Amino acid sequence: MIIRIPRRFLDDCADCETGTPVIVRTTRQHYYIDPDQSDPADMEDFASRAKYYADPIGFDAYVQPICRSAAATLTALTKAGFEPQRCVSI
Repeated sequence: MIIRIPRRFLDDCADCETGTPVIVRTTRQHYYIDPDQSDPADMEDFASRAKYYADPIGFDAYVQPICRSAAATLTALTKAGFEPQRCVSI
């Protein structure tokens, strides 16, 4: 199963050295990821981080674009049937 997600949040996760899913295709604004080819622990970390950042309350203004991207990522993952089991606390 291939899922289309925004690039900004995944790029931020990679910059923070968080586990990220396998990217199978890239466009200017999106990545297409394959959760079936990805390490389950990396997918869980990625999805739980998206869940944490999806609520923008309490974050500074410069983090808001990442929060919006995380919310869109979480929506795409949820629609594909991938629901994080836990939420990270940073």
